Amino acid sequence: MAKPTGKQWAKAKALYGNGKSLREIEKEVGIPYKTVEYRAKKEGWSSTEVSQAIKDKVRVEAAILHMDFAQQDIVAQEVKKQLEGMQFYNTHARMVSSIAIKSLQADMTNQNAKTAMATLKEGMVVEGLVPFYQNSTINNTNAQQTVVEPMQVNVTVID
Repeated sequence: MAKPTGKQWAKAKALYGNGKSLREIEKEVGIPYKTVEYRAKKEGWSSTEVSQAIKDKVRVEAAILHMDFAQQDIVAQEVKKQLEGMQFYNTHARMVSSIAIKSLQADMTNQNAKTAMATLKEGMVVEGLVPFYQNSTINNTNAQQTVVEPMQVNVTVID
């Protein structure tokens, strides 16, 4: 058998993420099920990632269908803007975070520290190191307000 291509592996991972059995993946993609099983375990593939994304997208699309055109337009604009921001940070998060840390080490003024910490926070959120929180989120429960603040993180730079 020929070595599986990158396209075959991508399809196998997508099918696995949609909950398909190893035997079904073998039939559809042509990679032996034991080989798929080994790689899935080695790389930590999720067997529900794609199916959960499908459910989430259907839920969101259904909610958007119930909106008027002006609301749909605002949603589309904001989604585009946020996805562009995420793409930028996904591409540049580590580099920007590294620059912020070096800048902070060189100049410990309050303004520079504030800018560097905001940049680091964005980078850590993108890298999945901390969850995303707005500046503060208010949860109302029985007329009692609780403010949830972002967690404090100590960062050590290793060059």
